[in-house]
Amino acid sequence: MLAQLPPEIIQLIASYLPSASTLVNLSMTCWRLRHVVAAQDWRIFRTFVETKFPGVETPEIWREAAQALTSRSRALDKHAVVGRFVVPAAEAVKVGSHSSTRGDNPTHGYRPALDSYEVWNSSSWNDRKEVLAWGAADELVLRITEPGPNSKGKWVVFNDLDDISSHDDICGVHLLRPEHPSKEPETEHIVVARVRGELFHLSIDPNSASHVYKQRFLTSGQGIERTDMSDGKDPILSAHLSDGSISFFTTTSGEEIVQPFARLNADTGDDSNLSSRPTYHKFLSPTLFAVGTGSAHEAVIISTITPQGLSPIRELDAELVDFERVNLHTPIRPNVNAISPLDPTGQVFLAAWGDRAVRLHDLRSDDEYEKVYRDTTDQNPIYCIHPFGHDRFVVGSGGDALVKIFDLRMPKNETYSYRDARLSSTLPNTNNEPIVNSLSNLSLTPFPRKDISIFLSAHPPSSRTQGRRRHNTRSYRGAIYSMSSPSPSSPTIYTGVADGVVRLDFASTDDFFGPCQNWYREPLLLSNDVGLESTVAHTRAADKVLELSGYERPEDTTSSITLRKQQPFGSVGVEDRLAEEVTGWDRRWERLEKSGSWRRVDDLVE
Repeated sequence: MLAQLPPEIIQLIASYLPSASTLVNLSMTCWRLRHVVAAQDWRIFRTFVETKFPGVETPEIWREAAQALTSRSRALDKHAVVGRFVVPAAEAVKVGSHSSTRGDNPTHGYRPALDSYEVWNSSSWNDRKEVLAWGAADELVLRITEPGPNSKGKWVVFNDLDDISSHDDICGVHLLRPEHPSKEPETEHIVVARVRGELFHLSIDPNSASHVYKQRFLTSGQGIERTDMSDGKDPILSAHLSDGSISFFTTTSGEEIVQPFARLNADTGDDSNLSSRPTYHKFLSPTLFAVGTGSAHEAVIISTITPQGLSPIRELDAELVDFERVNLHTPIRPNVNAISPLDPTGQVFLAAWGDRAVRLHDLRSDDEYEKVYRDTTDQNPIYCIHPFGHDRFVVGSGGDALVKIFDLRMPKNETYSYRDARLSSTLPNTNNEPIVNSLSNLSLTPFPRKDISIFLSAHPPSSRTQGRRRHNTRSYRGAIYSMSSPSPSSPTIYTGVADGVVRLDFASTDDFFGPCQNWYREPLLLSNDVGLESTVAHTRAADKVLELSGYERPEDTTSSITLRKQQPFGSVGVEDRLAEEVTGWDRRWERLEKSGSWRRVDDLVE
């Protein structure tokens, strides 16, 4: 009998089980099997997590990690998403002078530069600290939360400028992780960039409402267009300056005034520099750096980066990427608007090109690209790319408030695997109801899957900048400027829109109302008073759950598109739960009475 086998053999057999629920069911068979499966704090779930969710780093809380990752995977398959605005609380701690006077009257909302991280405090999955920061025009907003039944979070708003204008807007925000050498307990360290050229390392103590400037990075009097920072214990900071050059700084030198240790200059003709003006740059890893040059023959240059400087190792030619053109006379647009690595080595990355397509590039391959991802319904450029989980990535459109989710898993007739560049079968989907312990099955879904686009059409509840022109009577049609998730295992994506931040939590409705509902609700700061169980939320508008709209994208331009809209949690009925079993869509999405095409109109909002 199985129970009589040695523990090592039982664990080996269990490692081949297809789902988390089968592991739990095995542990419920008899006392001995439970003892074997639950040994070393359910360590057997480590194999499950590493096999079914490859590449997703988690703390060694394996059973709860399996529960959390399975829940997120189910939610993505069911298009289950909860949207809310993130708005500073009225009781936010004010750090700095906050006595500034605005010298202009901007007509456009600010573009949030975002960053976030989370760390675990103990061996419990929900005992963790999350930090979110973004630039709200000239102010830096910081939110620190530690989930729990009574968690309300701590808000900090920093600004110490006297006279402000749009040139003082924050265009770069980078939170230093706890392992950074300069990080002090009970403080948050942030690298902040302003458009006018100020780049500094700031320490904020939320408890004492104080701040200290730790470092200033010299930018030669140039303005700043954007910044980036590498991962690791010795992160490198890059600044894309207004003259087209890119400067690189160490962040662990301890010097108060930091000079760049390397610089890429544009339009010089020097072989050691760039031959055209950069359009975008991104760290692929602590040692790999990518630059979109705007040049057709060297549209993207990948270099190794060391304290001694940069050394180019690969160029991607725009002429070889099979651009989509109206005709052969249409010029290629070699500009790259966004880049994002898919693995820690930086060998595999996604890039958004000028023809509105995202291409997957693999430096281990001789080909210019491996796969193309395109939304045939949207003609806007792409502003940001955000890998999510082990098999999805999310794109922010340059217009129409569109967030687009793409599936990285290849069809069965394709053999390329971005993980190992060898023959690979399709990874399984997840779409079964949770069992009593909320650990769901991980098996092939019976529903055909398409990629989805979601409209973030609602305007932020209020504008913090006085004198800014508002158009609340119409839906938001602007861009998605930035995205951030606290960790690779997080179900949350923070998205930056004009004048605000929208939080998207990928979690299923049945998890929120199942036997482990508090386990799912607490880390997402969701409770009944934000609209989970009533049609009218008795809370401030900033915390209200949004009713999003979206559609599954067709594979070609001839297919019709059907708009779906979410309903309040309190409006979900028995028929909606039955429809979820039939269609595979989360029960919050309204049922479709009949199929039909649609066109975007102004009344699709608020």
